[in-house]
Amino acid sequence: MKKQELYEVTPSKDERFKSALSEGNGACATFAAIRNDAGDLIGIFQGDSQNPDILGVRYTPEEFIAMADGIDGIRKRLGL
Repeated sequence: MKKQELYEVTPSKDERFKSALSEGNGACATFAAIRNDAGDLIGIFQGDSQNPDILGVRYTPEEFIAMADGIDGIRKRLGL
């Protein structure tokens, strides 16, 4: 599936969850898996719990992992 095609899928509000960080600090980022008909993870939805009807952002699994690795690298560099 091409990246643009991920925007054709909008997970229901019931499928979305907040990260532990969002739960702890009141941030409003929500996440949901985007799966194909076979149940394979093909993307990640990131939305806003304060504005659940906005389009949100879609990531491929590879992009999401790279983003997480980047944040982990920053955390380590800061000594956290």
